[in-house]
Amino acid sequence: MKKTLLFSTMLSMVFCVNAQNAKENTALQDKNTEGSTGKKQSFISGTSNAPEVTIWSEDFASGIPSSWVNAGFDGFGNTLTNAKWEYRGTATTPPNTTGSRGAYVGTRGPVLSPTASNGFIIFDSDYLDNNGIVGNTGNGPAAAPHLGTLTTDTIDLSGYNNVGLKFSSYHRYFEGRAIIAVSTDGGTTWSDTLAAHPGITVNAATAANATVEINMSAMVGNQSNVMLRFIFDGTYDDPGANGSGAGYYFWMIDDIEFYEIPKHDIRFTRWNGAPPQDIIFAPAAGSGKFGHLSKNQGSDQTRDMTFDANAFNFGYGSLNNVYLKVNVMDNNNTLINSYTSTGSVNLNSTDTANYNTLNTYNTPYNPSQVATYKVYFQVIADSASAISDTTSFYITDSLISLDYKRFDNSLGTPSLGDDGSALAMRMELTNTEYMRAAWVGLSSLTVAGGSIEVEVYDTVGFDFIAGFPAGSLKAASTAYVITQDDVDNGYFQVPVSDGVNPFVMLNSGAYYVVVRMYSNAGTNEIRLRNDQSIEQPSLSRIMYNTTDLRWYTGYSNSLTLNAPHIRAVVGIWGSIEEDKLRNAIDITPNPARDFINLSFTDLEGSYTLKFYDITGKLVLQEELVLFGISEHRMDVNHLPAGLYSLQISNAKSQATYKIVKQ
Repeated sequence: MKKTLLFSTMLSMVFCVNAQNAKENTALQDKNTEGSTGKKQSFISGTSNAPEVTIWSEDFASGIPSSWVNAGFDGFGNTLTNAKWEYRGTATTPPNTTGSRGAYVGTRGPVLSPTASNGFIIFDSDYLDNNGIVGNTGNGPAAAPHLGTLTTDTIDLSGYNNVGLKFSSYHRYFEGRAIIAVSTDGGTTWSDTLAAHPGITVNAATAANATVEINMSAMVGNQSNVMLRFIFDGTYDDPGANGSGAGYYFWMIDDIEFYEIPKHDIRFTRWNGAPPQDIIFAPAAGSGKFGHLSKNQGSDQTRDMTFDANAFNFGYGSLNNVYLKVNVMDNNNTLINSYTSTGSVNLNSTDTANYNTLNTYNTPYNPSQVATYKVYFQVIADSASAISDTTSFYITDSLISLDYKRFDNSLGTPSLGDDGSALAMRMELTNTEYMRAAWVGLSSLTVAGGSIEVEVYDTVGFDFIAGFPAGSLKAASTAYVITQDDVDNGYFQVPVSDGVNPFVMLNSGAYYVVVRMYSNAGTNEIRLRNDQSIEQPSLSRIMYNTTDLRWYTGYSNSLTLNAPHIRAVVGIWGSIEEDKLRNAIDITPNPARDFINLSFTDLEGSYTLKFYDITGKLVLQEELVLFGISEHRMDVNHLPAGLYSLQISNAKSQATYKIVKQ
């Protein structure tokens, strides 16, 4: 439990804020992004299977209780009338459907607590300083630096030795700490403060549905005159920001409760920066954690996978024989493989079993076929009910990507400098592969009319300032204009080539698939989807900021950029999701010896037929004009036996087929 000292005196601060521009070497600070972003910051994460008995609670259904003390102070410790916590309910202005009203918070809504529908509370530091107007710093209702405290009345916890504190919390941090103080003598003296979100850094944000949960037994157990104080300290100097004590951004709270901690209660938890559950991919440490991998007759990109977890003993009793069990199942929940950690540990109360013990590193798993797979994590102990969590990954015939099909937030041109900005996914190939297109997932906030260009680079020689060296470009697309249909569908697909072949052979190694965005000077903003579900190594995704003219690994201490929905479409054959031709074309015989017959249903216009061998060489080409139902014969008797691809295309779409020549 991390503690920070509460200031006994307030220091005078010179106000200065630049909440949008503090940067690190390879990580950019978070700007306006869609949705809830950042890591879940809490003492404990995960769901308990243990029974819970509520001792005291407050859900703000009737506003802030009149017996609570809501007070505000300036940077000198003087009373600042408007620097107070605000209640948002169904009948307030603004209502509980509104989050922060500040000028710099981005597109963030209210806290997503279990009872947010009946109200919550917020300290809206950003708004209090600028009144929600960009450039209006220091002219809001309660200019920063400021400090707001909200103090409960007394709470009787006598008879309860093992007490937990839990509440819903949504916090975005600049220089405004979210902290808690406790009194056990009715407010005469107060404890050192507890950080609600320890480790959060400048411009990071919790998830909108984050939960803070703290074992308070040592502080408030069996005490009859307990008081809580929630403090937004906007006078704190963070050297990672401007050292100005500027406050800014917000803290929202709901559904506060003291409850009786059970004897046996184990939870998944973050430990030493590692996520509660993790998937480790070969071939090397730091490899990307791929939500999609390809497996086809031409190439197999699957690889060994292992699993680990961290678990925390939240109960007051000890736990024996704590170990990890991982089941890999298919999409029908049929068990494929089961793995158990080689070690187990005994845990005293508040101890953590980490991934050094809870892992399957000695027994890797390699998926054997195209399918959807589920990974079922369980931490088991002799005395406690097992805890579990599940994630899915996908082996396809034609896709490689970091994302796991989750859409958590989006980012793009509004936060990266508009025209020429870029997002990229690192693709690590274990075998030679053929790439033929890029699939790009779009947020509904994208405005049709912008354009993108896809570039595929070898990663060797990449530099965050200089970019990619000469000769590293392996494939590229022509400019693709995003249509309203693309926005409505939530994705589009664009072919790439080396200038000659419709698919590009890439040797084993690492490549960046870059999506470069052009928004017409901000008129047609482009936002790509992002997946925060499995935390990726920092170099597995990068972004280019045109204001700074350099690349970054992402945003500091945030999952705002984690796994962008950029998927490489690979293989010289295989299904393409948007092919509208496939259902209208039938090819026989296949395998073929002398010829193939093509039957077309309800197709009209000009079409091009191209035959490629396995090296990508064009060996046969024909032009057709179709009218409704028709047939066409292609002679292939002069071609050597082997594997070929037949590409059929018009100006709008294409379909590619595998052909076996006997």
